[in-house]
Amino acid sequence: MPSNIIHKIKSLLVDHHISLHRKRTLLAVSGGMDSVVMVDLFHELGLQFGIAHCNFQLRGEESECDEALVKALAHKYRVPIYTTRFDTTSYAEGKGVSIQVAARELRYEWFEQMRAANKYDYVATAHHLNDNIETVLHNFIKGTGIKGLRGMLVRREKLIRPMLSLSRDEIKAYQQEHKLEYREDSSNTSDKYTRNNIRHNLVPLIEEINPGFEAGFDDRLKIFSDIESLYQNKIQRINKQLFEKRGSDTYIPIRKLKKLSDKRSVLFEYLQPLGFNASQVDDILSVLEQGSGQQFLSETTRVIKDRQFLIITNKGQTDFSTMLIEKGDAEVKLPNGSISLNISEAVKISIKKDKTLAYLDLNKLEFPLILRQWKKGDYFYPFGMALKKKKVSKYFKDQKMSLPEKESIWILESAKKIVWIAGERIDERFKVTSGSKSVLVLKLTINTR
Repeated sequence: MPSNIIHKIKSLLVDHHISLHRKRTLLAVSGGMDSVVMVDLFHELGLQFGIAHCNFQLRGEESECDEALVKALAHKYRVPIYTTRFDTTSYAEGKGVSIQVAARELRYEWFEQMRAANKYDYVATAHHLNDNIETVLHNFIKGTGIKGLRGMLVRREKLIRPMLSLSRDEIKAYQQEHKLEYREDSSNTSDKYTRNNIRHNLVPLIEEINPGFEAGFDDRLKIFSDIESLYQNKIQRINKQLFEKRGSDTYIPIRKLKKLSDKRSVLFEYLQPLGFNASQVDDILSVLEQGSGQQFLSETTRVIKDRQFLIITNKGQTDFSTMLIEKGDAEVKLPNGSISLNISEAVKISIKKDKTLAYLDLNKLEFPLILRQWKKGDYFYPFGMALKKKKVSKYFKDQKMSLPEKESIWILESAKKIVWIAGERIDERFKVTSGSKSVLVLKLTINTR
């Protein structure tokens, strides 16, 4: 059995072009059977390694005993050890996530910090075949895309899973033969966690129906991985033709999207990592023939149905405090850029045709000026329209502005009168004339990401 396990690990690493000789690997060791066996296997293979252990302080004395055992392992194999303690409960409450998510975020961030700081080439975890089976079933139940069906990867950047082809039974047999001491996590016996429920109830039921399910699953995963690769290649080709980046936003032409026979899959694959589910994708597709303005939200992102586009934009913050501009201020910082201010004599000004520039008669302005976002009911007298009044909302409509574009607009006002729709047009009442003596020149700069 041991030689077979070592052969399987070597084959897995070769298949995925991972060479660990003359490399240093940081092993993530919890003290459980899987990670203890991984430590011994690395020792048997003659590989250079260190041990990293996280104490999440969730199980009282059990957590302390886990840490003690891992420290004893490091002493036994005479390798470096790195330990840390997390206040996992406080982190979870602060982030608004589950304990399981909190622990995963904390440990992987810390593992990478330790790897980089101590010059290790990889971080290795002890995930095995049964973990991968549970992952695929869990993903399928949650309704993830095809990527979820190929399971965990053997390598993801600096993270490797060298035991991913080994079954739990193989690992148990190795532990027993080598009489390796390990700690059992009592939380693994509870079915209140979805993964445990899958492990204790669903997988045995599937094995009862199909006794060869576990044995053949590794081969199925390879097929799923190949299918996912082909699928993603096609999705990426479509994305290049379909998606248009405008700053930090993504625009999808509705006309092109409607022509796709697989538009649901294309949209789902793009939106699912942004927090949207399949039902929301169906809702988005159902409004393609309807008017503009409808919005669909995830925790971080908005999808906006515009006239000709679906606009994918950060949810962000759309309401900002009003800002005052005093006479003599040189610059005002905006959440998405800045406005610079410069006063000059009128005779020295050469007016350029540039929407990012505004030339205003200084004597017609009352300070402090107010900079704010637009609101319903705003109106102004657009430059060049002979003092003809116009609602700002109507101006936006005429300019065919999308909702994100409207939300990014800044209004400059003086004594409750709109002076400039920043980046668009000044008000006729504040224009520079032949009688102007001093000019306030404003320059709008928008950050692009």
